[in-house]
Amino acid sequence: MKSQDLCGYLERLRSARNISQEIFTNGIVSLRQYRRYLSGESDIPFQVADKLSERLGVQTINLLGEIEATRFEEKRKVDKFYNSVVNNSKDDVLSMITYFENLQFIDPENKVLFLHGLSLYLLITDQDTRSVTVQKNKDLIAYPAILKRTIITLNEMVILSSILDYSDDPNDTQEISEKLKQYLENRSFVIGTGHEPIFNLVLFRLARYSGKNSLFGDVINYCTMGIERNHSHKFYYLLDYFYYYSALAYYRLGDMDNYQVTLIKCFNVLQTEGNQKKIDKFTLLINQDFSINFKEFVINYYQKQTQE
Repeated sequence: MKSQDLCGYLERLRSARNISQEIFTNGIVSLRQYRRYLSGESDIPFQVADKLSERLGVQTINLLGEIEATRFEEKRKVDKFYNSVVNNSKDDVLSMITYFENLQFIDPENKVLFLHGLSLYLLITDQDTRSVTVQKNKDLIAYPAILKRTIITLNEMVILSSILDYSDDPNDTQEISEKLKQYLENRSFVIGTGHEPIFNLVLFRLARYSGKNSLFGDVINYCTMGIERNHSHKFYYLLDYFYYYSALAYYRLGDMDNYQVTLIKCFNVLQTEGNQKKIDKFTLLINQDFSINFKEFVINYYQKQTQE
């Protein structure tokens, strides 16, 4: 457990019990040093943590278990908030913003993801401009210094990929895309496990970026990775987009056979999920991008298969 996590939890308990920092630290550690613990500038010694825990009426051994449980719940809520932002569920987002803005976070990584999600929400609701959003997210991950790091966290990876969507600086986006590609090729460079949806989100953004820049071979590679990850982990996260972008890339390259097969797979995923709003959305996109009637295309494709 990180020293900063422990100190952050002590601070949360102190605040909840309405004890001033001055009274809380008096006779144990200087207020200035305590704030260094909170900021992560210094590690809190066990003896100091033990005395502070005692002042709160909590045994240190029990405190450690409480911290892990609280951090897990904090992570769950932040993930829910972020997903609500990405899925544009504004009512859910509004109900959670006040809670998080008044929260003393246990895990700094959770705070970073919340602030990232909040910045996207402010952009979606036209409260911030694209340039402001890009700068906020750059500040969250110490950009561009982060590009020189060998190892990054999952949160840093997803924030980097978001800059691809909103930055108008081609130098930024090219460097970011190349760096993300390195991390995807070697997962040992990324701290954190069990977050396949995050990697799929990064692949989705890279595929979209590559398509905008007519790098159709890269689009197919990123989408193939995303499709394989979905099949391997038995979920459907962004699987419809991976097939749709793949079909579009094959179409642009003039590979009509793979274009048709991949577009049919996109149709099958949409039908399996059964989300009519999503089906309508993709039907409109496909009709426009391929200059076809998607429903007629599917019917004709399966009729040909039957005849063969």
